[in-house]
Amino acid sequence: MTLRFDPENIDLFKSQIRGIPGYPVGEDLPIREMVFESRALLRVPDLLLRAGVEPGQPLAVVMDRTPMQREGADLKELVLQILQDAGWRVEVIWLEGDSTGQVHTDFSQINFVKARLQSSSAVLSVGSGTVTDIAKHACHVYQQEHNTQPLPFVVYQTANSVSAYTSNMAPTFVDGVKRTLPSRYPDLLICDLETLRDAPSSMTVAGVGDLLAAFGSYADWWLAHRLGLDNTYTDFAQTLMGPLDEIFLKEAEGLQAGRLESTAVLAKLIALGGLAMSLSHATAPLSGYEHVISHVLDLVAEQKRRPLAQHGTQVALATLLTTAVYQVFLDEFEPAEVNLNNCYPTEAQMKRRIEDSFNPLDPTGRVAAECWSDYRVKLEAWHAHRADFEQALQDWPGIRAHLRSLVKPPGLAADILHAVSSPVRFADLTPAPAESEIQFAFRSAPLIRHRFTLGDMFVFLNWDQETLWAQVTKNP
Repeated sequence: MTLRFDPENIDLFKSQIRGIPGYPVGEDLPIREMVFESRALLRVPDLLLRAGVEPGQPLAVVMDRTPMQREGADLKELVLQILQDAGWRVEVIWLEGDSTGQVHTDFSQINFVKARLQSSSAVLSVGSGTVTDIAKHACHVYQQEHNTQPLPFVVYQTANSVSAYTSNMAPTFVDGVKRTLPSRYPDLLICDLETLRDAPSSMTVAGVGDLLAAFGSYADWWLAHRLGLDNTYTDFAQTLMGPLDEIFLKEAEGLQAGRLESTAVLAKLIALGGLAMSLSHATAPLSGYEHVISHVLDLVAEQKRRPLAQHGTQVALATLLTTAVYQVFLDEFEPAEVNLNNCYPTEAQMKRRIEDSFNPLDPTGRVAAECWSDYRVKLEAWHAHRADFEQALQDWPGIRAHLRSLVKPPGLAADILHAVSSPVRFADLTPAPAESEIQFAFRSAPLIRHRFTLGDMFVFLNWDQETLWAQVTKNP
């Protein structure tokens, strides 16, 4: 399928997207090239030169220990052999898993990589989203701390799993809570289609799932904007991404069959997702209520020293919940029934609520403190923009109509997940969260960060959470 905005022809792409309403005026996208090709692996040495890496320059290759195959051969050995044959001075930086066996994006990993960099280094990450985020943020922090020019940084993408590869942000665990930190773009992205095709199918369907967040996140972002709580909203991301539902339904069979053409379409969509957020200067276009639910599930898993489930698939399942609860809200919310005085809890009330929610999970109080530090920003803004909420109650028919136009029905998201053979129940995740943990995440998601989503409406409107959960989950 031909995308309206194709990132493969970088000069034409940059020219086209500058004309999209909402593109940041005067901002230049610094990525030099994005390659989506069969056998791109063989071009890695030449592409390093294209990214500004000098011959003979020390090349740090960041990888974890996850086994990866490409056409029956060990992918990482292939990459290192090609670099060695081309005469590159390679130092491999191996990322080791924690007690769960997984590598997570946190400052222990970021600092481990940063400590092995020098001002003459170039960096090549070979991995999926976590490896990419660790490597790029290590480069970013090194540059900030040493006041140097940006280190040349190339991403070799090993799975169509998440939108990290083209993003200038890094989701990072801070005191057990995921925070999105400003980071940097890569200089060049390499998508070898055979590598992406041969990645585990669970990672490919996770990439589809991560982008399905748009089925509810556009509405969350616009709602926050309409209530005066987010002045970053534009239609740029929606225009750039195009009709995701149509694209996924058209390409589902090809993704299942491992066709390189469909693999390339998904890789390009994932690249566009990272750019949609970066050029919007916010993750909000593709990260709403569904992502905070996923973040709370990750928080629970971290605290219980359990491996994390596949991010994109977990997000997709949370999207089924959030698009369903949007239908409930749009059908049942009646502005005339709102008691405004009850919609504005005090700082003391909300701080206590956060502590009551998270201290049983983390008795040290660090998680609750981190959540409160970010949440209080939202609470202050909610109080400060009371007049905007009052006006929204008056304008509700028009707001409801626009929200309906932005939210996709949960059945459509489920159809796409079925079409790509993705899990459609939380019980199918590995590892699977308990039902009580999913309900806890649904209820507590609004309490962990400053961004406003539909979940916050339920908190401030004092909707009964048990009833809401029963409505959303009545059709498993």
